[in-house]
Amino acid sequence: MVPSLLLALVLLQATGEAKAPAATPPTPKEPPGRWVTNDDYPPNAAENGLYGTVHFTLVIDANGKPESCHITWTSGFAKLDQYSCAIFLKRAKFDPARDGNGQPMRATYSNKFMWDLADGSKAQIVPAIDLLVEITKLPRGYARPVLTRVHFANMGKPDACRVEAGSGNAAIDKLACEQVMIQAPAPTERFSGGARPDTRMVLVTFEATGAK
Repeated sequence: MVPSLLLALVLLQATGEAKAPAATPPTPKEPPGRWVTNDDYPPNAAENGLYGTVHFTLVIDANGKPESCHITWTSGFAKLDQYSCAIFLKRAKFDPARDGNGQPMRATYSNKFMWDLADGSKAQIVPAIDLLVEITKLPRGYARPVLTRVHFANMGKPDACRVEAGSGNAAIDKLACEQVMIQAPAPTERFSGGARPDTRMVLVTFEATGAK
């Protein structure tokens, strides 16, 4: 009888370890390189030396349609970032993500796109800023640092901040942008043969006072 009991136990363990069907990510209906053509370069951007690589994340609904676009690393220029998202939201089409049961579901898709000048200039990466903010107590829902994108006016002062990846708490996200507008320094170096960047990414981490 012992062998039978052992066999039953082994079968029971094997059944418990069976993996559920894996979910599948959203898939572009056509190569992403076809979403943008040379004719899409923003007006006057090339002439003014604006170029760079945009890293982005699209939120894709259960029908395969992009519903929002977030910049996860700036090209260095707000004009290129915003133009990129507008094009992706308009032209990108997907077969939706599916859960383990094959049902369509909301999901994200990430990629990057390069805006290049005809002379072959390659953009430098505009370094991100790490900003630490101390508060009395971390609020409920705070799960991660806040990724923001900040734009600078001609005088080098921040004049706009957007949360690209939130912390899980709306009040903290708002506070992150408030701190960015106060503390973020403007880029100082020009791209080779191009303009001085006007946009940076800032990762804002919150820490409870006395947590160190």
